[in-house]
Amino acid sequence: MRVLRSESGRNVSSALMAIALMAIALSVVAVALTHSAGPATPNWNKPPTLDFPLAGGSYSNQRYSALKQIDRSNITKLGGVWTMKVEEPRLGGTLDGTPVVVDGVMYVTTGARNVLALDVKTGDVKWRYRPESPEGKTGANKGVVVADGKVIFGRRDNILIALDQHTGRVVWQTPTTTQRAAYSSAAPVYYDGLVFIGVAGGDGAVRGAVAAYDVKTGKQVWKFNTIPGPGERFSDTWEADTHRWGGGVWNHVALDPDLGMIYVGVGNAGPDTDGRLRGGDNLFTASILALDLKTGAYKWHFQEVHHDVWDYDAASPPVLADITYRGRPRKVLMHAGKTGFLYILDRTNGKPLIGVEEKSVRQEVRIKTAQTQPFPVGDRFVPLCPEPLGAYEQGCLFTPFWDKPVLIFPGSSGGNAWAPMTFSPQTNLAYIPASFMATVYTSKYDEFDETSGTFKKIGGGDGFVRPPGAQRSGTLTAMDPTTNTIVWQKQTTYPMGTGSGLLSTAGGLIFHGESDGNLVAYDIRNGEELWKFQTGAGANGPVSTFEADGEQYVAVMAGGNNILLSPRGDFLWTFKLGGTLPQAPPGRQPPLIHPGPTPR
Repeated sequence: MRVLRSESGRNVSSALMAIALMAIALSVVAVALTHSAGPATPNWNKPPTLDFPLAGGSYSNQRYSALKQIDRSNITKLGGVWTMKVEEPRLGGTLDGTPVVVDGVMYVTTGARNVLALDVKTGDVKWRYRPESPEGKTGANKGVVVADGKVIFGRRDNILIALDQHTGRVVWQTPTTTQRAAYSSAAPVYYDGLVFIGVAGGDGAVRGAVAAYDVKTGKQVWKFNTIPGPGERFSDTWEADTHRWGGGVWNHVALDPDLGMIYVGVGNAGPDTDGRLRGGDNLFTASILALDLKTGAYKWHFQEVHHDVWDYDAASPPVLADITYRGRPRKVLMHAGKTGFLYILDRTNGKPLIGVEEKSVRQEVRIKTAQTQPFPVGDRFVPLCPEPLGAYEQGCLFTPFWDKPVLIFPGSSGGNAWAPMTFSPQTNLAYIPASFMATVYTSKYDEFDETSGTFKKIGGGDGFVRPPGAQRSGTLTAMDPTTNTIVWQKQTTYPMGTGSGLLSTAGGLIFHGESDGNLVAYDIRNGEELWKFQTGAGANGPVSTFEADGEQYVAVMAGGNNILLSPRGDFLWTFKLGGTLPQAPPGRQPPLIHPGPTPR
């Protein structure tokens, strides 16, 4: 080896060796510091590209992808790549989960509490988790989060479980509640060592909550009951001990790391249509709730419906965006309510951005209706009242009821129910899927049954039902959050508010899974249908998109659901440009007129 010498005669190679040793030492210290600081927090603030890491795409829940390989000019070339039956040979529950993709692997949950890890390009199963017993609660599950080498999801039987990301082996599992009627359906969200998830079942005699868990151990770090107990702030909005029921958290939270807050959509009160015993506004039901993400401390709330007796819970996930309003940058939260209103709030303090008017509404003293209800300034994305039907009394939003059936629109699953909306930072518009599904209400008298741990009907009517002969359809609406007005609106054949929800992309597209089994791509400029592909069952799961080896893929689960009366199945599909897999045979067409009567 040639030896270089400086003018002073020192051996330069020795100096280089010393520098190298110092660099190694510093790297060891850095690794140790990183390890001691806990698991690294991924940057999920920006719109996803290579991966689709969260059910909402990012912490903001915008469900917008910056990928643009698939666009308006080539969407007709999108075709199937692979498909599989996720529950074969057993079909269980509804496929409501978003396909989550991290590092070339797709993770999906099923109605039977299974999790599959799949190669995104081929569909090959890398591992499958099945619960230790086939017995137990099954049903819809919104998906997983992948963090700290673990795949984490809330099992329907109230177990938060972490699986090894590479093997599917159980790392830890922790109960989220001991309430018998409760269940977990939301996708967890991860940030800075904490996993956030809520408990659902508020209309079935459950007291809702949201909590944070340590990603390393599963230990609960904090818990916030979404209904205050005696002596707690806002407990005076509940009569007697009725705070014990309601406020379930049906969907995943939104998160703002800069403000240090999570935002939670809170469900209805319980019993849902029986307000006789629970006088007051009933906070925090039918509300958006902001909490400190590190401690769970209350920050602010906004209630969309006071003393809810219509099942107008805040079931869809909140959406965060940074917009310019009257020449100033503003941090906003948007939520599409079952009421048919888009609520636009300053997410730093919960104050309405444009304005909300408290208006007097009709009263029914027997169910203790609120004197006023909040009406956001701006447009509604569904009509205020339904078309007349038969001999039912005609009602509108917030019309009270008792023993005589009242036809009310949008109804429990009218407006926007749990289907996620999307926001495009490219167009600065919000896009909302909604349903026209009129509902007939009568008061149902419920009491808590200690034996079963849930409500038991003791008299009265049926609560709410879908009446026979009612039209079933929907809308796809683009709204400007700086004015809360409609930019464009498209009438849709089938209801859109209780299914797939929307995904927007930088390619100028909106994807939606239809109840008749078609995955559809719409032009984001006007809602024009550009492409569709038949999946063989109601494509009622949320769509995701991601990239592998330089190619953009799209994925959706098609299982159908009962509310949308869509054909059932258990299919997972992926697509890319040039895909050659043929379309599936179509299932039966969902009815356009409700056959009814059916509950909910």
